[in-house]
Amino acid sequence: MKRHSVFLIGGLLAAALISPLTAQGQTGTVRGRVTEDPSRQPLPGVTVTLGSRVTQSRPDGEYAFHGVPVGTDTIRFRLIGYGAAARRVTITAGQDAAVDVSLSREAVNLSAVVVTGYGEQRAGNITGAVTPVSVENFNRGRVVSPELLIQGKVAGVQVVDNNEPGGGLSLRIRGPSSVNASSDPLIVLDGVPIGTGSGGGLSAGRNPLNFLNPNDIETITVLKDASSAAIYGANAANGVVLIQTKSGARGRPEFEYSVSTSASSITKRPTMLNAEQFRSAVQQFAPQNVSQLGSANTDWYDLIGRTAYGQEHNLSVTGSGNSMNWRLSGGFLRQDGVIQGTTTERLSLGANFQQLLFDDRLDIRVFQRGSRTFDEFTPGGVLSNAAQMGPTQPVNDATTTTGFYDWPGNTLQSPDNPLAILDLATDQGTTYRSIGSLQSAYRLPFLDGLRAHMNVNYDLARTDRQTFTPSVLHSQRKTGNGGSDYRANQSQMNTGLELYGSYQGALDLLPGTTMDLTGGYSFQQSHAEYPWYLATGLSTDLLGGNGVASARTVQNFQDIQDSRLVSFFGRMNFNYLDRYLIGASVRRDGSSRFGPDNAWGTFPAFSLGWRLSEESFMRGQDLFDDLKFRFSWARTGNQAFANYQQYATYVLGDGQTQAQFGGTYIPTLRPSAYDPNILWEESKSTDFGVDFSIMNQRVNGSIDIYTKTTDDLIFTVPVAAGTNLSNFLTTNIGSMKNNGMEFMLSTRVLNGGRGAIGWTADFTAARNTNELVSINPIFGSNAAAQQILTGIVSGGVGTYIQVLRPGSPVNSFFVYEHRYGADGKPVFAEGAGADTAMYVDRNGDHRINQDDRRPFHNPAPKLMLGHSSYFTYDKFDLSVALRAHMGQYVYNNVASNLGTYAEVGRASPYNLHASVLETGFKTPQYLSDYYVEDASFIRMDNITLGYTFSFAARPFRAFGTLQNAFTMTDYTGVDPTAGLRGLDNNIYPRSRTFTAGMTVRF
Repeated sequence: MKRHSVFLIGGLLAAALISPLTAQGQTGTVRGRVTEDPSRQPLPGVTVTLGSRVTQSRPDGEYAFHGVPVGTDTIRFRLIGYGAAARRVTITAGQDAAVDVSLSREAVNLSAVVVTGYGEQRAGNITGAVTPVSVENFNRGRVVSPELLIQGKVAGVQVVDNNEPGGGLSLRIRGPSSVNASSDPLIVLDGVPIGTGSGGGLSAGRNPLNFLNPNDIETITVLKDASSAAIYGANAANGVVLIQTKSGARGRPEFEYSVSTSASSITKRPTMLNAEQFRSAVQQFAPQNVSQLGSANTDWYDLIGRTAYGQEHNLSVTGSGNSMNWRLSGGFLRQDGVIQGTTTERLSLGANFQQLLFDDRLDIRVFQRGSRTFDEFTPGGVLSNAAQMGPTQPVNDATTTTGFYDWPGNTLQSPDNPLAILDLATDQGTTYRSIGSLQSAYRLPFLDGLRAHMNVNYDLARTDRQTFTPSVLHSQRKTGNGGSDYRANQSQMNTGLELYGSYQGALDLLPGTTMDLTGGYSFQQSHAEYPWYLATGLSTDLLGGNGVASARTVQNFQDIQDSRLVSFFGRMNFNYLDRYLIGASVRRDGSSRFGPDNAWGTFPAFSLGWRLSEESFMRGQDLFDDLKFRFSWARTGNQAFANYQQYATYVLGDGQTQAQFGGTYIPTLRPSAYDPNILWEESKSTDFGVDFSIMNQRVNGSIDIYTKTTDDLIFTVPVAAGTNLSNFLTTNIGSMKNNGMEFMLSTRVLNGGRGAIGWTADFTAARNTNELVSINPIFGSNAAAQQILTGIVSGGVGTYIQVLRPGSPVNSFFVYEHRYGADGKPVFAEGAGADTAMYVDRNGDHRINQDDRRPFHNPAPKLMLGHSSYFTYDKFDLSVALRAHMGQYVYNNVASNLGTYAEVGRASPYNLHASVLETGFKTPQYLSDYYVEDASFIRMDNITLGYTFSFAARPFRAFGTLQNAFTMTDYTGVDPTAGLRGLDNNIYPRSRTFTAGMTVRF
């Protein structure tokens, strides 16, 4: 490490040698300060030119030229997005000449400072596909998870939630990048990579990022292309999301308090038979079960649902001194779910502090986030049994132990009372999380623009999860399990150290050129412990989850995992006259997740930018205010998969895994399959982009065309039994590619002002095409031989509805082609030849088998559209957010599993999905393409109306927000956004939420 540090410092100093030497003879000094007009805030990074000499203003806006020959000259100031300025200056021997200047913004979109990896850049000088979203453009209302702030706001970014309050979220940037390894992006919070690669780290079961209060976030920046993300190397294959929290404001301490309350209701639920229809079906198709039917008219889904209320309180205080600023914040949130028994509750604290020392040469920043999140989950089987339970049956039965009605006989083929599960079973978890960092930057005195940086950080999480199922529940009595008690107390500690240097300055060898150099070292390590305990066959239910009862079978397990990532990285950016832009970076990572021969990987990136609007031949045109072409190429890696895959691991047997020798049961010590040569997944990406601005900066946009190829996919594949201690092995096998196009447009339609309407509109569009190139190349080019079934669904035994097959998108549905009659309904037939009567015989062998299944559509949308509008008038503001997905498909597993009259013929009849009234299916048709439905939709995600006023000389803002106002879709299931896999199997229903609140500053 010491030798690398010497090389790093030497390289930065060598690059800095091109700075000007002190002139000889009769000379003076020119110094000054550059500020922004009218805010008078300092402007860093301004290119200042005096004759043939060039420098840049420092973070405090100051600049200086030493050894300037006496006489009169012109000093020029230039910064992208600001109007240029020039001043005449007279230099006197041995004297200082002061020239201060203020620059006015001319193009806000170009002048904005955008946080990138290990630094900042002006938006107009970025050469990669980078999209920042600021607090003014965030989605409003009851937002529990930070990712939902940018849902529909960034082209090519798909945010999928599972509809629970604070529920699990999936984030995809330009499609999937892997099959087994994670496809979630790296999350970087205030410069700290959180979790252990992609995703957000550890939680008790819901979204790991729920620890972060969205009210504390200032900006979210998405690094979409590989060249922008490659500085993060092994963790950047899926893109990077940079989250910046709010910092202190200038002036006296100021408090801000916001409060809101909300109400949510279910928008749609599964369409099941009512009591009359159910009774008729049982009478016709299962007369032997008529005697079991009751006389009730019970809507089970209505009984497990509710109007869910929520409340949120946030208090912050900010302040500053002459050389410091700070912000403290606290928040409380409680949001009930629309299904009984589901709740999320968060208590959060945050602190940001910045101090400048030693004449502002040393910049120290400290940030701290801590939270406690409590979650109550839907106990297992509530949603599925609400769909299955007969509507003719009552809720209560005073003769039973539980007081709830259950089908007689305790047979395995009988649904459970969902209200009994809600009342008697519990499933809850608590997550404690703390993240913090100490960051320092020292501006070295011997060379302006040269800085040394240090970042020390940690990420500590502890989760407690408990699930208790009493023995008196119908599900336990019919299976003989006798109740269960599950507990998991898991923890994870991640620590990191980053040391790097940076230099920002002018290149005197080529006047008009500025450069930004960064190089450094990073070390990250993770220690995690995952103990769990499971007791079944409880001796008593009296203790509930408050104690440990003796049990028939006890299983316990302790898993301890450690990992490390060591990295060296460097980046350089060159800017010539804001016209020609060059960027390059390289990162070399060493990961403990690979064997010694494959532990290290190198990830380079290169990008170019050409601003045509600065060329002389473009100055006479009046169409483009700004026009820039971009090109980038990069290679990134993915190490986001399980530890120790390169070694054989041994698992000690428990009470459920023993070998019998005679009359004795002996615990086992079982080895796992392993591949000592497993290596990085590697992604290569190319991006062509155009940024433009027209109509005097009123219309700004960008277009990107990209390709991304992932090789050496890490996947668990079947292998010959007995060859590797298992019949499955995790190894590198296969490749996939994504290509697509993105479009973003922002326009200021109406300028607004006193007595006038202001209107700003944003539009996004993205199209991505995914293709699995190979998955099991040992079978050659035979796609059918390579294919691997995936996507297990309810119904039958081991029913897989999706496939990984070369030439098709990942997780394509794999189904038979159903024939349709003249009435437009799917054909159902019985007896000899029924299979070919119902399904198309694709290979012509006069029978229907696996060879007749075909890849048929996939869950990923072909086109994603987004629109946001922001209106202002006098003291009112109105914002709307609309989103559409086109060409995505969902498998309706509730319909395929319960949409057959065979279900009423079970030991106790199951209720039926209403699709059976159309199909008339008497037997299950799980593999029919009839259940693969077009789930394209248009959804009004957000409507917010606000009013700002003063009361007692204090600014107030009152607001109301309607989320999920409406959804237009042909999909017949609960929600067309049924997860990334597109499998709708009793998913949590989506809710419509109205939130009202107020914010005051004092």
